[in-house]
Parts: sequence; structure tokens; C-alpha cells
Amino acid sequence: MSCLARIVILIWVVGLAGCAPPATTSQATYAVFGTTVTIQVRHAQSADPSPILADIDYLLQTLHRDWHPWAPGELTRLNEGLSQGDWVEVPANIEPLLKRSQRLEKASDGRFNAAIGRLVALWGFHTSNYPITTPPPDDSAIEALMVEQPSALDIVWSPDPPNRIQTTNPAVGLDFSGIAKGAAAQAVCDRLVANGLGDALVNLGGDVMVCGPATTPWRVAVHSPQSSAPTIINVDRRLAVFTSGQYHRFGIWDGERYAHILDPATGRPVDHLVQATAIDPDPILADAAATALVVAGRSSADTLGKKLDLERWMVVDARPEAPASEITNQDSR
Repeated sequence: MSCLARIVILIWVVGLAGCAPPATTSQATYAVFGTTVTIQVRHAQSADPSPILADIDYLLQTLHRDWHPWAPGELTRLNEGLSQGDWVEVPANIEPLLKRSQRLEKASDGRFNAAIGRLVALWGFHTSNYPITTPPPDDSAIEALMVEQPSALDIVWSPDPPNRIQTTNPAVGLDFSGIAKGAAAQAVCDRLVANGLGDALVNLGGDVMVCGPATTPWRVAVHSPQSSAPTIINVDRRLAVFTSGQYHRFGIWDGERYAHILDPATGRPVDHLVQATAIDPDPILADAAATALVVAGRSSADTLGKKLDLERWMVVDARPEAPASEITNQDSR
């Protein structure tokens, strides 16, 4: 097992109806994606999920390595090839991320954009050390990238072989931080469900996915900077609850605080929403939408949530006097 992960078995007895044997809950924790990932699995006492949880350790470490936006790996090699204008072969576990990112960029009217990795790096956000205390980039450096309008839609796919890509836009740099946790949650849940362990909760540093039908609802807490008491959501089915905000990762310079979430249209940090939470059975959509809602701001968040067909969303305004809003999309799936 990786030194970055540990598996701890914790057991609670859960009363079930009828004559079914009591269930236990096993828990595993892993250090990936710059946070702690915790998995809780309910199962019969006679079952041993340890081999599957150890297998998930390997899965998460692989995804962490291959999707890392700045440490040497598959994604940085892909970006290097794209920067040279070459046709580059896309690794198998990056191809679906890129294709989904292109669709999400269209659906969000550009508010989610996985091709602004060079802009993210320019602002100093390719780091694990927060807050950032170095000066923000000069306007001229920002404009030099923004004049090219980097977009994942600038990447074209080769018809033969179909897994090769190219771009002529020198400002394009792929960064899947906006959907990596969602994609990882989906991969983990798919692995658990395939092994009969669907009554599980995956917590990726506060972003949560319930993998399948639950014998007892899982309690998911959504924290807000406007309140000391979290909002509790009881979840008894497959559902993802993902939050994007500007109060954990940020920079400070000359007494001014700026968020790590950039508006792809301006190349600068957003400041109108403190937090957005997206709730949907699709964890990749929930992950991307949480960021896109922050970029959209309160005035456009509801329109965007409906356009993305999100099941539910909540936004917290940067103004202390503005109440948080919560929307349930009656037209959603």
C-alpha cells in the first residue's frame, strides 16, 4: 500500500429491518488531490472490503499522478506536446476528461474552462501552499494570454487515430482541477458498486458522493462562511454534493485578498460569490458546475443551473447582508 494512504477499519452496528444480519461500516482514508479522501462503506459483517479499499488506493494514486496539473506526469507531458503544436496521443484516463470538459465548456457558456491552465499558473495557483503572498501578475502578462482566448474547444481530434489531439492556440494549457474530484468520485463509486459495495460515501475534502441506494440515509454537511452551523442533507441514493468557494485557497497582496477561482472571460479572480454548491447524481457535472456558478455570479447562477440541468444548487453572496439562496430544479431528471 502507498505510504500516502492508510486504511482504518472502524465498525458501527447498524440495525436493519427483518432478520438480516447487522451491518458494519468500514472506513479508509487516502491522501490525494491535495486533500484527504475518506471512504465509508456499509457491508455485512461477514464481508471484508479491505482488498477493494486497497485496490482503490492504487486507483486514486494513479489518477492523482496522471491528472496532476504541474507535477511531472501524463498531463504535463500532454501539455508540453500541445505547446509545440504537435499531434499528441491522449492517455486513456485523460481522454474522457478532455471530451467531457469540451462539452461542459459549451454547456456553461465558457464559465467552466479546462484550458486556462497557463493562466492559473500565471496567478501562482499551481501550488499546494496557501495563502499565496507573492505579487499578482502584471496586466500585460494576463492580456498576453487573454488575447488568445484559450479554450478547450481550440483542441481538435484526429480522425485516425482518434485518440490524438492538436491545437494551434499557444495559450491553451489543460488543467482538470475543476472536474478531477468529480471524476475520481465517479471512478471510486463505480469500483465499489461493481463489487457489491454501493452503500458507500466518498468524501474528497468536503466534496461528497453517495454511491448508491443506502440502507440508512447518509448525512452530508454543507458548510457556509455565513453560518457556524452547516446545512445537513440526508442522502439515500446516488448523489454528489460539490462546493466551490474562495475562502480556503486564495492570495493576499498589499492588504487585498483574491480568490483562486478565475473568470475565463477576464483572466482575473472572481469576487462576487463566496461559495456555490452543486447537487446532482452526476459528480463530474456537480464538480464543474460548482465552479461555473461562482463565475456566473448570483445574477446568472439560476439561469446557468437550469441550463446545465442541475438537480439543485445553493449560492452564497460575497455581501454579508445578502442571504444564501437555494434552488431545486423542478425540471431536472
